Amino acid sequence: MYLFVGGVSLLEGFRVLHTNMHKGGWGGQPNRILIVARGLQERGHHVVIAAPRGATLIARAQEEGIPVFDDLVLPKRFRPFTYISEVLKFCRLIKAHRINVVHTHGSQDTWAAVVAAWLVVPRPLVVRTRHNIFPVRNHLFNRLLYRRLTDGVIVVSDAVTEVFSQTGVLGDKIGEVLTLHSVVDAKEKFNPAKVDAAGLREELGIPPFAPVVVKVARLAPEKGHLYFLESAKVVLKEVPDAYFLALGEGPLRGSLEKRVREMGIQNRVKFLGLRRDVPRVLKISQVFSFTPVAGESLGTAALEALAMEVPVVAFNVGGIEASVRHGKTGFLVEPKDVEGLARYTVKLLKDKSLRCRMGKAGRRWMLKAFSEEGLVEGNIAFYRRLTKRLCLSGEGC
Repeated sequence: MYLFVGGVSLLEGFRVLHTNMHKGGWGGQPNRILIVARGLQERGHHVVIAAPRGATLIARAQEEGIPVFDDLVLPKRFRPFTYISEVLKFCRLIKAHRINVVHTHGSQDTWAAVVAAWLVVPRPLVVRTRHNIFPVRNHLFNRLLYRRLTDGVIVVSDAVTEVFSQTGVLGDKIGEVLTLHSVVDAKEKFNPAKVDAAGLREELGIPPFAPVVVKVARLAPEKGHLYFLESAKVVLKEVPDAYFLALGEGPLRGSLEKRVREMGIQNRVKFLGLRRDVPRVLKISQVFSFTPVAGESLGTAALEALAMEVPVVAFNVGGIEASVRHGKTGFLVEPKDVEGLARYTVKLLKDKSLRCRMGKAGRRWMLKAFSEEGLVEGNIAFYRRLTKRLCLSGEGC
């Protein structure tokens, strides 16, 4: 029996459209999309990534040789004419590339791409990956989206599934949710044995043996940078030669820099912006600080640190326990607990043996529990499972 989805024989492989709403910056969501898209393409499947014009994801996908579509706006507020225009663009894109899987990742792109998928005949599979633990409101439109218009839901941690369970928006479909942890490239890109950080300390103005604490996140309210800065002030009382690096861009940069000056620690805190050499920065770091206060489902940035053998001190939010195991690969404290954050940071900065032991354990855990192969193959297996279900229902064959 030959299987067809979206009018395309699966003998030709999957033809997948990945959609994303984020414009600038970089984070776990676009990183995961790029990893999956690259893996699908390497396995012979056809992939297109669609995102707003100017999105960092578009630029990085082009560098990887992945086809892209960036003629999108995807505004946060509903604008009827813009929405209709985006839906029609998705329709044309699906037809032009003979897409048989529409895989969405954010709210705005999901509503436009899913409606487009159902307007195309024959329609492709619709898969939604949910990346954060922000509440999903249980109203008519969300129930329609998740129970009827979406064929399958992937979540990045069990913490996301718990959010769905609490709201009840999925109904009986909650049992069909697949958990696939996000991953990082621990074999090549985030491999301390293959990362050369020579000259970086000099470039950043950091003395050769000064301790370094790093945080990698968008400069946004939910990422908790104020707690990172408050803990820095406490840590500096115990480790006065330490430096604190914040990587990332976002709307809070100006206010955070002002706060650093008010605290009198501007000579020890550096805002490095969006950098392409995160592994090099991690290579010169002794502790990774993870301080989000909302929306965090797994913590891809923390995974990158563990892969680079950097122990993590983290707020215990969302699904972070899946990667940071207290007392083994780092330490967990309650959200907003600045004293606890600072205490464990000092502990690690002062105990090289403990840092090394936890760093080695973190990398071993990463290689065992989080792999690119598992993530990519998990997506493919899910597409196949949904295809068979549609076939059995008579809708897809």
